[in-house]
Amino acid sequence: MGKYSLTDMVVQHGAPRQNVDAVLRQDRPMSYRRRWGFALIGSVLSLLVLLVMQTLAAPPAPASPPATTAAVAVRKAYVGLFKDQAIAVLDTATNRVLHTITVPPGPHGLVMTPDGRKVYVSSDGASTVSVIDTASDRVVGSIEVGPTPHGLAISPDGRQVLVAGFGSNQAVLIDTTSDRVVGQIPVAQPHNSVISPDGHTAYVGSQQQGATAIIMLDLVHKTQSGQVPLEKTPRALALSPDGARLYVTVAGADSVQVLDPASARVVSQIPVGASPHHPLLTPDGHVGLVVSQGPGVLAILDPTRNTVSDTVTVGKAPHWIATSADGRTAYVTNEGSNDVSVVDLAHHTVTATVPVGNAPRKIVVQPGPSSTAAVSPAGPTGATVGVQSAGQAVPPGTAPAADHGTQDVRGKAAVHLEADDYYFEPTFLRGQPGQTVKLAIENESGTLHNLSLPAQGLDKDLPPNGTVEVEVTFPPSGELRFFCKFHSPLGMHGALLTGDTVPAPVSQGTTK
Repeated sequence: MGKYSLTDMVVQHGAPRQNVDAVLRQDRPMSYRRRWGFALIGSVLSLLVLLVMQTLAAPPAPASPPATTAAVAVRKAYVGLFKDQAIAVLDTATNRVLHTITVPPGPHGLVMTPDGRKVYVSSDGASTVSVIDTASDRVVGSIEVGPTPHGLAISPDGRQVLVAGFGSNQAVLIDTTSDRVVGQIPVAQPHNSVISPDGHTAYVGSQQQGATAIIMLDLVHKTQSGQVPLEKTPRALALSPDGARLYVTVAGADSVQVLDPASARVVSQIPVGASPHHPLLTPDGHVGLVVSQGPGVLAILDPTRNTVSDTVTVGKAPHWIATSADGRTAYVTNEGSNDVSVVDLAHHTVTATVPVGNAPRKIVVQPGPSSTAAVSPAGPTGATVGVQSAGQAVPPGTAPAADHGTQDVRGKAAVHLEADDYYFEPTFLRGQPGQTVKLAIENESGTLHNLSLPAQGLDKDLPPNGTVEVEVTFPPSGELRFFCKFHSPLGMHGALLTGDTVPAPVSQGTTK
């Protein structure tokens, strides 16, 4: 042991000398090995005590700052698959579908909280809004909102979700903290909506036939505060980031309507391709976007000049747009080709096409930067844009009819016609010259459809899951086209055929 005795070693580690001496005197018969064992145990215990005391005395580690966005390893996009009754979850880094989440029939509206932690989904085949936790990608709640809920909007601060209760004729407000309904405001057949940057005002597209309008809601007092009457049925809406301009698409017009919310009037129109649907501005407001369902393009808009800068060909029947938080990438759902186009907004090119499932409609993307280059507000100019000619029975850019058969109705006074997404069945009716037939048209979908026959003054909306009766008269010869004014570019049209007439091909030049 050198200079140190066993007593000295144990005392050095904190034991009183007199106690150690006493123990050693009592244990003198002990073997040398056992004495070393006791000494070693004492040393280890003393060291453990020292370590615990040092840990307790150390200053606490600094607290992590509160997260402002979801801390996720994978940045995801959520896509509503209307015909699959599901939400597809897309990895935006690899552009692959990770999995799907089952929801009630007809996922229609889709919004995400600004922190990316929750997604809300309305189902127009049910009466609920589903709540998805994006950390687990599971449905964690279901909120009863009334029959046939359509589009959703979320306030910029993420505190409220507005549900367009198409079947209940009201706008329903959900508090996102409690996930409970906290208010209802009467609105006739609301379809889509958008909320102002300060969260105080909502603009709701009312599709009530004969009274189509943008309804303004005071969300503080939960009342209607004004309206902008429209000649045509509103489809989708978007606000500029500063709230100074409201962009609206309407059925039967191949242009985006630009409204001034302050004066409550239309101040401009931007001609785009046939059947424009969802307009959107990038987060900085420098670039406008809108999908045109007829030609299948994403139009790039210059909001300062209200013009089209360029167009990008995407998939069939594009429906909705979402952008990355930095505005560099656009994600476009293509309902007709069952995929999502990923668009580089700097170079105006499609960088990926991702199959996602049947009938993708709405889409939202978790916040965070994309990997593409910075967006140039102005792209190539001089793009050619088709403008609908007046007086056409079937709008230009219309796809061939989605053919679901021909029925011979000669000698009949009444016929049942089915409307669905996106076709009439039967598509062609064969009758006698001058024959009048009563059509009972049943809309078997959760989507608002329409039957228009301009030559006979017919323009009748077909409410979701409803039946409408109209009378039509066969022409003296040839054919007479009827169509859905909302979805004719998707092939939703048909014809009254007199005698043995064969349906004529439909193209952009159709002027019957």
